Amino acid sequence: MMKKSVLVLTAVLLLAGCNRVQTGSKESDDALAAFNAIVKANPDRKGYHDALKHWGLSLPGGSKFEWTKDTGSGPIDFAMVIPAEPFIKAGLDVKRLEGTGYVFQAAKVEGGESLPDLLLHPFDVSSKKENAQGSEDALRRILKQKNDLVEYHGDLQHFRLYLYQKDEVPFEVQWTEKLGLTDADITFVIPADPLIAAGLDIAKLEGGWFFQRAADDMGMGMGSNPNQLVNIYSLVN
Repeated sequence: MMKKSVLVLTAVLLLAGCNRVQTGSKESDDALAAFNAIVKANPDRKGYHDALKHWGLSLPGGSKFEWTKDTGSGPIDFAMVIPAEPFIKAGLDVKRLEGTGYVFQAAKVEGGESLPDLLLHPFDVSSKKENAQGSEDALRRILKQKNDLVEYHGDLQHFRLYLYQKDEVPFEVQWTEKLGLTDADITFVIPADPLIAAGLDIAKLEGGWFFQRAADDMGMGMGSNPNQLVNIYSLVN
């Protein structure tokens, strides 16, 4: 009888371990699994920047999504990295971006690599020291600290990572629940009005960006949104 009880208890503990969430919520666990599947299907697009302690996923057209190995290493835990040339050609004055959530980084050579003019959106999660082992563990640790950054949208079958604080202009990185569902494997959603105020003519903007006008509700339960610029990236399916 004692042996049977021990076996039953062991099975219960194993089952509990299998069901235990990694990030603090099932929704962010699912988001983590979906993103890791995208990265695994696109190994040539994953990179690591040793000086910045950042992992990155490169996207078609030169954009990148980056996440830190260690939230204690600096104030940039997530970053949206966007080629600035299409915006500058469409009238953007990069000197007028202060306080907008956008940071301009002029072209430079870094680590032997020539980098173009870039628009960055950095986001700080915390200053907690982490020691992640690989890109998956790094993202897991960030989401575990603040798993309410992620939300699942059932109608569109994608996850939304909110890279802004309350009352700030909204920046989002979205990714598909499963590769192959649509062409939108990764989507960047950025606020349009700060760029328009800094001289951007959206009618002249190229590079895959399209304008999405402000709405109280988009008819899909997504709530209100400001004027936005959206870029959809299709990866390996």
